Amino acid sequence: MTVVAFISDRGDRYLPECLGSFCKHAPRVASTRVIDDSDHQLGMAGAVQAAWQWALEEDADFLFHVEEDFRFDAHLPLYKMAAILNAQPHLAQLVLKRQPWSDAEKVAGGQIETNPDAYTQREDAWSGLEWVEHETLFSLNPCLIPARTLRLKWASGGLGAERAITDACLAAGMRFGYYGNRYDPPRCEHVGHQRSAGHRW
Repeated sequence: MTVVAFISDRGDRYLPECLGSFCKHAPRVASTRVIDDSDHQLGMAGAVQAAWQWALEEDADFLFHVEEDFRFDAHLPLYKMAAILNAQPHLAQLVLKRQPWSDAEKVAGGQIETNPDAYTQREDAWSGLEWVEHETLFSLNPCLIPARTLRLKWASGGLGAERAITDACLAAGMRFGYYGNRYDPPRCEHVGHQRSAGHRW
């Protein structure tokens, strides 16, 4: 069973646009939940922990994690992503590639292109499904996360939510992946140019 959590810290136009684009392009999922942190009581790390705890309480096999400032304009291959994660138990997540965002990414041509030697193309021999594997960072960009990762314990009291999760995953012998071929075009778009007033990690 796959569930979906949308994390919101604004409560403005971003969330309904995100929900609309997701519903248009996603396969049917068992349950969805909005983690509303527009009052900034949770912070980013707290909102992530709340989403993961909810997914575990739902007895989910997978959580699709989405921050509200992403848009989707093509079919979301959640079933194929789940098939890879089931067949590759060392993977902590599969991320959907977004467009270049930082200055370094824009110059290089993408996230993977900023350090191409850190990323390895993989393919499942039976299904032909592809992913790009690495140990760089657990990403909170739109991603499918298996329950084995949700059960890991991590703590972050500052800017290090992604770093704290990364360290916990690496300590457990896990690696990370982008769904598809390294040369595939982006599968989602990041549109949020700034955090809402009062946001905290």
